[in-house]
Amino acid sequence: MPRGDIEMIRGGNRKQWVVSIALLTAALLSAGEFLPVMAETNGPGALRTRELDGAWTRGPVALGDVNGDGIDDIVVGGTDGIIHVYTLAGGTWRKLWQYDTGNAVIEAKPAIGDIDGDGQNEVVMGVGITWTPNADGGGVWAFESNGTLKWYYPSNDLDGNGKPDGVFSSPALVDVDGNGTLEIAYGSWDSYIRVLNGNGTLRWQFKTPDTVWPSPAIGDIDRDGKPEIVIGAPLSITGGVGQMYVFNAEDGSVLPGFPVRIEGGSGSSPALGDLDGDGWLDIVVGTSRHPTQKLIHAWDHLGNSLPGWPVAVSAYAFGSPALGDLDGDGDLEVVINTADALVYAFHHDGRLVSGWPSLATTPWGSWETLASPVLADLTGNGYPEVLIPCGWDIIAFDRQGRRLTADTWPPAPGAWQLSTDYGVWGSPAVGDVDGDGRMELVVASGNTGGSKGKLYVWDFDSASTDSYAPWAAFRRGHVNQARYFVPDRLDVAPPWLLIMHEPGSSPSERATIWLTNPGEGAVVWEFSSLPENITPDAISGTISLGGEAVGLTIAVEGYAEGMHDLGAIELVGTLQGRAVQGSPATIPVSLYVGPVERVYFPLVLRR
Repeated sequence: MPRGDIEMIRGGNRKQWVVSIALLTAALLSAGEFLPVMAETNGPGALRTRELDGAWTRGPVALGDVNGDGIDDIVVGGTDGIIHVYTLAGGTWRKLWQYDTGNAVIEAKPAIGDIDGDGQNEVVMGVGITWTPNADGGGVWAFESNGTLKWYYPSNDLDGNGKPDGVFSSPALVDVDGNGTLEIAYGSWDSYIRVLNGNGTLRWQFKTPDTVWPSPAIGDIDRDGKPEIVIGAPLSITGGVGQMYVFNAEDGSVLPGFPVRIEGGSGSSPALGDLDGDGWLDIVVGTSRHPTQKLIHAWDHLGNSLPGWPVAVSAYAFGSPALGDLDGDGDLEVVINTADALVYAFHHDGRLVSGWPSLATTPWGSWETLASPVLADLTGNGYPEVLIPCGWDIIAFDRQGRRLTADTWPPAPGAWQLSTDYGVWGSPAVGDVDGDGRMELVVASGNTGGSKGKLYVWDFDSASTDSYAPWAAFRRGHVNQARYFVPDRLDVAPPWLLIMHEPGSSPSERATIWLTNPGEGAVVWEFSSLPENITPDAISGTISLGGEAVGLTIAVEGYAEGMHDLGAIELVGTLQGRAVQGSPATIPVSLYVGPVERVYFPLVLRR
């Protein structure tokens, strides 16, 4: 879309923000629809901060192990083009390294992963936005774990200003060819969608009509065992309508059924998850700035709109959806924010979750954000909270849409206070950055006045590292694949096996059981218990994407007429040595001995 379709607003004076939004906030609050209700009390503990050696930040923070100590480090880019990497291991701040890419503003989220197969994580960063059109450095940069520049891939010059165009898109890391190393996928303002090899050379690229804003999502859409790249792009240079592409990651070919039309534009970054429970990944995305098409879209793996989708919202939704089970019913909900500071939560079928939408507001008002929500259980109650920046604060909601953070001054009793010293424009992240086994909330912003960047870390002692955190950062994790994994599970059919035997016929009967895994991993199965008269064709194996049929031979000699309980078949399924859902699986086996009548139904064909 044209760059003017998305308005960038600088952080700055709090009073100016309050004046600009006062009427909207007053109207919404006076309507009584978004009144504060304080719910959970297991709120934030100690706040630890670190001022950066560089300008304030606008981008999301990334959490990942850069220095190899097994504890997540903090990586973020600044508005002066400096990349910062810090550790808080053991509760002590330490700067690992920083690198100055030039004077280009960084708003992309870094990706952290091993792109060269050396066993150490690298940092990959998209650099450059429209604030600095004449800056060098637009493109993608990769760094060794110690901060040494590995390579730089410059963008083309679409706008003809003699400088490489910026990369707003947050790069995603994915092993496109199964060789064990990660490649880099991203969109660029020079109108290309690209995949780079781990050494910084071009693998393939796809030309679109105009600048590409979204970040890609990665997943096996067609369940062929290989990853696909999902990303939106403009349909034309006029903007307003986009297209959602699904590319085979290895060669850039487009999957059948795609691209699909995105009414409202392609600025939002897609998220992937199995919304309808059919075992296939679905695609969810917002839109861009559009006067009428204010929609949230959801498509299945064939490009068809899911039942109940798209859904209309009150304003355009540039942010990326976050997916997670808010209500504990086993289905995914979709959480996304809109330009009028509302946060929506939808059930998998497009129905609003009770209590939503809810207004993101602070004691000083409400503001639009280009950031996206994150979901993590910070209270330890088993349900995720929803977190989104607003003004200088992080706003927290419980699963029912009730604000947990302060929206009055002085704060109400029990209200959380997640305030910074400057405007917060990037999404926060949740993880254990000090290695204490508890969760922390991390965000980057600025110091008072915005002369320097600043990191903010709140302790949440009620949340252990095994707390439910379905979407703990923008693009979900440190490799930025934006995919809610379909859980690996051992599914066995039929649930009960009835063997029918007619006296005088064969001394054995045959039966078949089916083993399937709706998830993405290679589940290893084996029989752990069998009745003594049942012999399987194989005693173990690995479930492929299409499932596996296992034949059984049942010895039936010596049984009198009637029903007999033969016992039960028991199977176990593991992934990397750990049991998966549905394991162990038990199939009771019964034997009927007696007359067997077979009825064949007629087949009628109508022309």
